[in-house]
Amino acid sequence: MSFRTGLFLSMAVALAGCQRADKPAGTPELPAATVQTAPVVAQRVPDFHEIVGTVRPKLSANVSAKVMATIRKITVQPGDIVKAGDLLVELDDRDLRAEFDRAKSDYDRFQSLLEKAIIARAEFDAVQSRFRVAEASLSYAKLLAPFDGVIAQKLCDVGDLATPGRTLFTIEQPGNFRLEANVPERFAGSLQLGQELDVVIEALNGRCRGPVSEIIPAADPVSRSFLIKIDLKGDKPLKSGLFGRALLPIGERDSLQIPASAVRERGQLTFVHVVTAGRAQMRLIRTGKPGEVLSGLQPGEQVVVAGDVMDGQRVQP
Repeated sequence: MSFRTGLFLSMAVALAGCQRADKPAGTPELPAATVQTAPVVAQRVPDFHEIVGTVRPKLSANVSAKVMATIRKITVQPGDIVKAGDLLVELDDRDLRAEFDRAKSDYDRFQSLLEKAIIARAEFDAVQSRFRVAEASLSYAKLLAPFDGVIAQKLCDVGDLATPGRTLFTIEQPGNFRLEANVPERFAGSLQLGQELDVVIEALNGRCRGPVSEIIPAADPVSRSFLIKIDLKGDKPLKSGLFGRALLPIGERDSLQIPASAVRERGQLTFVHVVTAGRAQMRLIRTGKPGEVLSGLQPGEQVVVAGDVMDGQRVQP
């Protein structure tokens, strides 16, 4: 007998001893307890494969500068709600404005020369192109919100050097979220666009439901999985970055079911009282999902679902 099995049996004996208590010899037997019972039912239930993923916004953007300049002013903070076109950051535009002024002066002068037919059209076009580039660069000194949303991250401070490609802010559109999860390749064939899946969000202690909106056709060669995206619909507000589990139906399986009220717990032990020959017998069990028994019971056995009993006590169903 293994150590684990011995420990399990020892704990069961200890629990039974606690229930029976130390009563002196000759103590009258407890009267029969009136209880309600229910049978252990064997039935086919849906089988699911859990796919873990992360809640992400359907629409998000990383805001970065298009020119290199020092940050002079920041107008928003994380959590602020912004509208499309709202000012986020002002950059130091002195160098950009000086370049714009030079280009504007050359543009005005060459335009006058072109009107007098003193220069060729190609010369004017080159000056005009430089002027338009300088004008656009000056406009890049102000970073604006690309759409209505909320500031999810601020990755800069006044005085920092903004460079093209460096993310300064992350903006998310609230209210529209989806679960991005990787599906093992053996289950990829059972998924279809628009298929409704249940998603468990543990941080919110709730469940969402939504359709599969995207299935990336290329598999990851390392994990051998496909990325899917599930649009989430739920009553509780979601946040990006939350952990979620999508339940992918893969068929049916055999299961033993009992009412959840029959299951008792004491310490790390899970047990029920089975009615055998008119008496309550404590039985250690192993449970799965709510109401499901993985081991310890047989179909057709009667378990106590209501009523206080002790191990070995006579019962009256």
